[in-house]
Amino acid sequence: MATKPDLPVHRVFNSLHGDWNLERDMGDMGHFMGTARFFIATDSAKNSLRYREEGVLHRFDGQKFEGYREYDFVLHDDAIELLFRDPVGFGNRYVLLSFSPANISNSNNPENSLFAQDHHPCGNDMYHHRMIWQDTNHFETRIKVTGPNKDYELHSLYQRQTTQN
Repeated sequence: MATKPDLPVHRVFNSLHGDWNLERDMGDMGHFMGTARFFIATDSAKNSLRYREEGVLHRFDGQKFEGYREYDFVLHDDAIELLFRDPVGFGNRYVLLSFSPANISNSNNPENSLFAQDHHPCGNDMYHHRMIWQDTNHFETRIKVTGPNKDYELHSLYQRQTTQN
């Protein structure tokens, strides 16, 4: 991939490839634990990575559900576009993320962290997607869903998996 590592969006995109541990707080719905993988798929567009997460939703009532989700992350000159891979929205844009310095001062976000946000309408509801890239081994997303049918927040923490020799 021909990328420009000095641009914030390219630094983020270049750091995504590989395997990640994923932990997601889903509010009243429960807690999701699993893995995420960014990889080059044979059917992917140029300058894109396939994202696939898999794991288990642990509900507070004791029920457990296995699940997965896929997106394509497409690198543009100044943004990363996330495209749906599910049958209903296949190929449609979910969000377009343009990164800039995070300007968030707390111990969880180092000085060199980058921030992006966009929103996605879904019927009468709105998905407010935020991504904070902390470094090449850590990032997080916060998705606040609001509207007449939905009101919750998903907070996901990603940590790069390390290989044991």
